[in-house]
Parts: sequence; structure tokens; C-alpha cells
Amino acid sequence: MKYPFLICACLLAGCSSQQVYDSGQGLRRNQCDRIVDAADHARCMEAADRDYDAYQRERGKADASK
Repeated sequence: MKYPFLICACLLAGCSSQQVYDSGQGLRRNQCDRIVDAADHARCMEAADRDYDAYQRERGKADASK
């Protein structure tokens, strides 16, 4: 995990899991901006732009398949 301090700070401040997710997605978008290859950049941004509800649905599917 790259940003444990951010996550710990949010948890201690009472942030919801959606707020933590949104913060992480902002950091991820910044990392995507460093990618030079257009196709890789587009894939990265698509993943970074996934909203929290879509994330929860995919997570639920993954948990159900275990």
C-alpha cells in the first residue's frame, strides 16, 4: 500500500470508506497522468474514473465467487 498515512488519517478523522476510495482514485489519476503510452493511459484513467458504486458491485461479485 503506497499511502498508508492518508488512509490512517482518514480513518482516524472518521472518513467513510467512500471518501477513502475517492481520495485514492484522485491519487491514481495523478499516476495515470505520468503514463506516456496513449493506450495504457486510457486504461489507467478508465480504472481511475470508476465510481464507488461500480467498485462495490465488482467487489461483491469477487467476494461471492470465493
